[in-house]
Amino acid sequence: MLTTEELGRAGSYVEQLRLSVHELEVPSTNRARAAGSCLAIAQEHHHAIVRLIEERLFASSFALLRIEFEAYVRGEWLFQCASDLIVEAFLRGKEPPKIACLLADLEMLESFNENLLSQIKQQTWKSMCAYTHTGGLHVQRWNTEDGIEADYSRDEVLEVLKFAEIIASLAVIGVARLASDDELAVRTLEAFKKRVEA
Repeated sequence: MLTTEELGRAGSYVEQLRLSVHELEVPSTNRARAAGSCLAIAQEHHHAIVRLIEERLFASSFALLRIEFEAYVRGEWLFQCASDLIVEAFLRGKEPPKIACLLADLEMLESFNENLLSQIKQQTWKSMCAYTHTGGLHVQRWNTEDGIEADYSRDEVLEVLKFAEIIASLAVIGVARLASDDELAVRTLEAFKKRVEA
């Protein structure tokens, strides 16, 4: 499947992203705590996806894509769009609006007005949901001529890894904005570009 070198680079990138926000100071507001937690969870899902791929546990790695994406979108929405009352309610356990509403709110902002997140959702949501909820698309990868066994292509695994890295990189940029650290945001973007080119 993936080479030792490819897995090593993926693991190194996880660690690079983790260290970039480790001990970063963010405001001690409820908004920053709520948003920062979601963004950190998105990063942790990325880490888990890489570890699961290393162990060839592809079904679980694919299933985490949707929740990584949702964690990122929620974090950005809580930071930039949610009212103080909604942030407080979220911290008490109330669910935020559905993802389509979060994206609509976010994409009214200048920093998201290119609608890239909605395009990602439009292109990938059905498959992400199928993988997360064990839909037919996911089950197809377990029905082979020889019986019931995992059969994921190398290209599919690489695509999942790339998507997870994109979302984790965006999550780090989100944390950088929480901390008002423009330098970190730029460094993260540059590191991601290098990762894509490698």
